[in-house]
Amino acid sequence: MKKTLFAFTINTFEQAEIIILETKIYSIKPILHFKNYLLKGLGSDFIINFQNMLINKYGKSSFKFYVDCGFDISLSINMATNKIHFIKLNGNSNILSKVHIIASKNRVLLNPSFNIIDCRNRKKINLKIKKLYLKDKYED
Repeated sequence: MKKTLFAFTINTFEQAEIIILETKIYSIKPILHFKNYLLKGLGSDFIINFQNMLINKYGKSSFKFYVDCGFDISLSINMATNKIHFIKLNGNSNILSKVHIIASKNRVLLNPSFNIIDCRNRKKINLKIKKLYLKDKYED
């Protein structure tokens, strides 16, 4: 039986640290999700630097990124060439097929489906993670 994948929406480095440390207990790589407005406001360099800071602290294989690019094609191509793991892009089928070619060359998934958990305003993220993965454990 296939496990359901969860993406955790975050805004801060502290939230990312808490999620990575809590999911290490369950031997799961968390998927950190960034909303479109955060990417538009701070730019793509913010995501790349954020990723580099987390890699320096926790290693490359302890998390994955999921970025919502909205309708911005150039931003999604930039994220694909920087090898962000998952990209969400809205647009018509012609544009999506062209960006999909670029993403597949860089081993990036375009428009995957995840259950997104919003952790931006939570004070106790660890309790939510515990509920999610204990429930998932008993379903198997």
